[in-house]
Amino acid sequence: MITSEELISLGTLRRPQLKDLPPFVFAMRDGLFVPFKCEDAVNLLGEEVFVLRKDIQDEEDGLLTWQDLVGYTVEDNGTAVGIIRHVDEQTINTLATLEDGRMMPLHEDFILEIDTDAHILRVNLPFAL
Repeated sequence: MITSEELISLGTLRRPQLKDLPPFVFAMRDGLFVPFKCEDAVNLLGEEVFVLRKDIQDEEDGLLTWQDLVGYTVEDNGTAVGIIRHVDEQTINTLATLEDGRMMPLHEDFILEIDTDAHILRVNLPFAL
């Protein structure tokens, strides 16, 4: 069974773009991720679709996605402010939801460092959380 940790959201499918996609995309059906052939993606219009991380990201390349930050502790100017529980990339501004429900923008201008070993996201936000 495929788990959410194995997938990356591509967002809501507005029109099928079959170019450069892996052979399968996934959509949620009755609480489970179900695979669909990319050529059948037209049937998923208006739905959130996912792809396997391993299909688009080589673990050895060291690249992170916003979704990889789920579970990271956020430190603002040296003070721990919470743990990221969800990342929303559905809008033009990517937002992280912390464990207590507070939200913060994820933008490279605010990020000082991403410590992948300690799972810490060090930021300098222009406002207090």
